[in-house]
Amino acid sequence: MHISTELFLAWKYFKPKRSAVSIITLISVVGVGLGVAVLIVVLAVMTGFTDELKEKLLETGAHAQVQKNIVYSVDNRRGQAGTYTEDEMQVLADEASSLGADPIPVLTSPVLLQVGDNFNPKALIAFDPRYAEAADKRFKFKDVILAGSYPLKRNEVAVSSVIADEFKLALGDKILLHSPSKLAHLIRKDENGRYMAADDAQYYLPGEYVVSAVYKFGKYDFDKNMLFMNLDDADELFGLDWGTSTQLYIWVDDPFHMDDFLTRFHAKLQSISPDSNVYSWRQIHSQILGVLSMEKNMMFFLLIFIVLVAAFSITNTLITTVIQKTREIGLLKSMGATSGVILRIFLMQGLFVGLIGTAFGVITGFLVIQFRMNILDSMRKISGQNVFPAEVYFFDKLPAHIVWSDVGLICIISILLCTAGALVPAFRAAKLDPARALRYE
Repeated sequence: MHISTELFLAWKYFKPKRSAVSIITLISVVGVGLGVAVLIVVLAVMTGFTDELKEKLLETGAHAQVQKNIVYSVDNRRGQAGTYTEDEMQVLADEASSLGADPIPVLTSPVLLQVGDNFNPKALIAFDPRYAEAADKRFKFKDVILAGSYPLKRNEVAVSSVIADEFKLALGDKILLHSPSKLAHLIRKDENGRYMAADDAQYYLPGEYVVSAVYKFGKYDFDKNMLFMNLDDADELFGLDWGTSTQLYIWVDDPFHMDDFLTRFHAKLQSISPDSNVYSWRQIHSQILGVLSMEKNMMFFLLIFIVLVAAFSITNTLITTVIQKTREIGLLKSMGATSGVILRIFLMQGLFVGLIGTAFGVITGFLVIQFRMNILDSMRKISGQNVFPAEVYFFDKLPAHIVWSDVGLICIISILLCTAGALVPAFRAAKLDPARALRYE
């Protein structure tokens, strides 16, 4: 029997009619479509989260960082990274520059922010004023600053729009910053384990600074916690010598392929500063990147069962079809159709369900991704709650990135599962005896 005849018969049996079987077939197609759509949407969102996170990590941090190894205290419960003098940092910066990288010395540290009677722990990044232009280029301050100006002068600080809203701050307002290290020196623990004022405690005043810029990077956890200031102000705040820094931020041309640079710089670093090490942005954020990658794989594994359930419904539908078409199958066999022909006819029906359902799922998935923010807004209006809060997910909008290789893999698996779902009824139809089939009532 010619292949075109097999396709005609397969489509004839598949084509919906006003019967229970046609409704079940339609449900099977919709089930496959919904499974494919869910897979595409979830994987696109997971990929979008990962890509957006990588982009924000590179926007709000360096491609690599050089810092001294952490020295732990006697009780081995906490440690403090070492600092670099201005001369030490200059040597490291020159070596990084010789390898084609852009280095910027910085000081990072936790601080205690005080506005009126309100206190809140934050973090601080201070740039060497000599590298103000390079910092502006790498952090793109001109693009993220909503109000005010950059570079920062003495006694000036930049806060995020989140912090400004939290403390009702505006340009020109003054804030106080407390140094945790200085505060720690004000108290001591006696032999009974009680805390009391230190004997050598000195009079202490926090640093007072003017809000001269308000920024927004769009990464909520960073915007909520980070302040920017001049390195000289930071050194004075923490009681360090001017020019002292804690890290060397490094940028390269391609942050996704920087293994060669890291190897060469690490070799030089061992002779310049043996107690220092260089860490790529992937190493620094390896935990969260690893979690996102694992979650994406687990989501794919779990959600593929949705398509598998739809494939089982195809088996049920085709078994019913085989029973209804028993006499026609017997007639075909009596006219010379082989068991292989009958097998292929019913396998094609499973293939049709897979093709149509997958196409429906791909279109639905693309539409959901395209209008995802409209859907979220509608859900927010209906439920009265924000279903995508920035303080939980760190981003202002739901990211999504469709990877064509993922879509292709989903389509192939979906079609294969649907075709495999037709194997049992197809074998049953192929094994029917023509004489008994013709006598079937």
